[in-house]
Amino acid sequence: MNKGFISRKVLLVGVVLLIAAAAGVVIYIRGNSNKIAKPQHPEYLNFEGSYVFSVPKNYTVDEQSVPGAQLIFSGQITAKTLEDVYNAGGISSYAVTDLTDKSSDAFKKYVNDRFVPDLKKNLSVSDVQVKFGKANGAENVRIIAKKDGRPLRYIYIKAGQHPAAVIAKQESTSGLSDIEKSMIDVEKSDLKNEVESIKQAVKSTAELIKAQKAREVYALASPDFIAENTEAELANAMKAATAYTNGSITISGVKYAPNEISAAMRFTKLDKNDQQPSFGVLNFKKIDGQWKLQTLSLPTPKQQ
Repeated sequence: MNKGFISRKVLLVGVVLLIAAAAGVVIYIRGNSNKIAKPQHPEYLNFEGSYVFSVPKNYTVDEQSVPGAQLIFSGQITAKTLEDVYNAGGISSYAVTDLTDKSSDAFKKYVNDRFVPDLKKNLSVSDVQVKFGKANGAENVRIIAKKDGRPLRYIYIKAGQHPAAVIAKQESTSGLSDIEKSMIDVEKSDLKNEVESIKQAVKSTAELIKAQKAREVYALASPDFIAENTEAELANAMKAATAYTNGSITISGVKYAPNEISAAMRFTKLDKNDQQPSFGVLNFKKIDGQWKLQTLSLPTPKQQ
């Protein structure tokens, strides 16, 4: 990680991602986040899929390297492909959006007639075991694909109102059982009364950043943030990130713990000659029933 200058309120650092290194550096606008007690087992809320799962202790959720999916892994992984992630003990999760009929018969038909045949074709395997079950009030299926007697892929698919899948190389992958057991529709989870306020806080703040409305963002900040940053400093940081925020901003979900949330932002510039994505982070703290911006990171062009 390459350091730039360090001041009381702003830190410039290089960013290294799991699969690809993002261009540029990141401006961190910091509040006093050291006061927040980090739980050992936070939850991940998928925005598109509207499902929740527990994040095993010492695991990281990366929703930026593969758009539309979450990569869940422990420690540091150097990977160029999903296969590399699985070989290193990583796990992936994604919303199953093409299963629109929520009935039991439709779920089994989808698995047997569509998913398994595609799996055999894509992995060039014939040895596929399928076992249907039920957990957390929803049907599920466990699928094991082997090649030459060796495990090649383990897949768990949860049905219910919001179908979702979890994938690893083998069923014994560390942390997989915790994710599988905890995966549940958001309406049945402990976030059922929080989900709308969480989405509103995250998405509205990203929209304000894109629109360069520093005053409105500052008004949503926590006392810690305001104590350590002026509105002018926030405006300057947002202006420096204009080349990125002018393009698209994608937020897949949030990592949640009681009274705090963290959301990764994926920025894709409008410049067709420079489509390398860059990243930022929004952290919020719940204060008096309202989500307040606690810390913020934004990309900015490399300093020459």
